[in-house]
Amino acid sequence: MKRKQKTPPKYTSILVCVTGQKDCDRLIRTGRRLADSHHTDLQVLCVQPVSAGYDANGEELEYLRQTARDASAEMTVFFHDDAALIAVGFMKQVGAIHVVTGMAEAPINGFVDTIHKMVPSIPISMVSKEGIIYNICPNSVDCGPQLTSVPTNP
Repeated sequence: MKRKQKTPPKYTSILVCVTGQKDCDRLIRTGRRLADSHHTDLQVLCVQPVSAGYDANGEELEYLRQTARDASAEMTVFFHDDAALIAVGFMKQVGAIHVVTGMAEAPINGFVDTIHKMVPSIPISMVSKEGIIYNICPNSVDCGPQLTSVPTNP
């Protein structure tokens, strides 16, 4: 019996996961540099808790949406309490080949760990508030040019 081969996504992209805070603009800039180096699209995802609902900070989300637009990226916002699960589903939907996130000061919700466990073959770049980039790069995947810091002048 032949196994059915998985159909590759119609396109590939770099996925940036933002929290809805203005300082996540550094993540979008990093994602743009990665997308340029991989010659692919850039997608931005923000997953807000359901409880945020109408109380989500519209000004900050609008700033990030504009930053994404300036970086030629589409920004998608979901309201769900399991951000990692939504992110993994969205990664598959957009054909993500690399994910960019911020760095939690302490593993509060394990967002990066959960994504890495669910999709271990996708490289993840975590950008600190100081602009230092830390990479989780699976041995089986060519991560392309590695970025080490975010430029101070966007």
